[in-house]
Amino acid sequence: MDCPYGHRFSKTRYGTICPHCGFDLDTPEKVYVNLRKECGLSLREERPVCAWLVCIEGARKGKSYVISFGENFIGTDRDNEIQVLGDEKMLGKFTLIFFDKETKEANLIPARADGIVYMDNKPVYNKYVLKNKDILEIGDSKFIYVDFLTECKKYLNDFEYEDTDNEDKERLTQKEKRYRKLKKEKLTEEEKYRDKRLGKNLSMDEEKPIYAWLVCIEGKRQGRSYNITEGKNYIGSHDTMSIQVLGDEEIRDKKHAVIAYDERNLRGTLLGEESMGFVRLNEAATYTSKDLKEGDILEIGKSKFFYFDFAKEYHQW
Repeated sequence: MDCPYGHRFSKTRYGTICPHCGFDLDTPEKVYVNLRKECGLSLREERPVCAWLVCIEGARKGKSYVISFGENFIGTDRDNEIQVLGDEKMLGKFTLIFFDKETKEANLIPARADGIVYMDNKPVYNKYVLKNKDILEIGDSKFIYVDFLTECKKYLNDFEYEDTDNEDKERLTQKEKRYRKLKKEKLTEEEKYRDKRLGKNLSMDEEKPIYAWLVCIEGKRQGRSYNITEGKNYIGSHDTMSIQVLGDEEIRDKKHAVIAYDERNLRGTLLGEESMGFVRLNEAATYTSKDLKEGDILEIGKSKFFYFDFAKEYHQW
């Protein structure tokens, strides 16, 4: 087996991770898209982003976790919607956040799980509706709650995720059942990261902390949020792209678009001159560098992405 950087290795011995450079050929995007295709399901995100929990202190500092509609159990169990490893005080099912699809509210429901969550140094035992920028102490870690849907509606008042599954419900249920079974057979992203870091005797801190997100609001990968980190973020369909987007046939393999995030001035910039594909920013074709602000819409291929800044508005590393 060959990795994208030219290293040859044995899949039988090393699996999908190159022993020379550590590159994992099973990228999260590729695993998701291939599984969905194998089961005959649409490629839109199964858990569309409604909000995020970002670890700002603790074992997974710098890591962002997606909160979606319905139940979001938090803890070490691998079947949790939000699996957090590395925190010795984290329980299997520490707490639950339920995101109500009708009210668009995130409800912290401590009674449904085993841990005690603290806010402002006080334990929370009763149901609590989370507000943007709330800080939650879970185990030995601190997380900030970032509300996407509420903030998004300030710019796109009528935005709603589309429901495009029109096939027979019984057939769809069988496909989703097979998908969940196959998914359980694979390591989770969190487990892969733990094995990678601990295998090198490194801490579980996120290697590339979150600075901003691109959220696909229209296109094949609707509902998926892509992390923007410090430095240059290359967008394309190739495995080596820092933001890999699959399913949209009009997105080039390498450097269709390039976004740089400047950690000194806390600013994201679309680098038009370095982008190899056609990109529109707020409906205007872009060929030069343009600073990005929250609420900007980028059209890449046939997809549209919402730019959401984290570091400037919420937390500085």
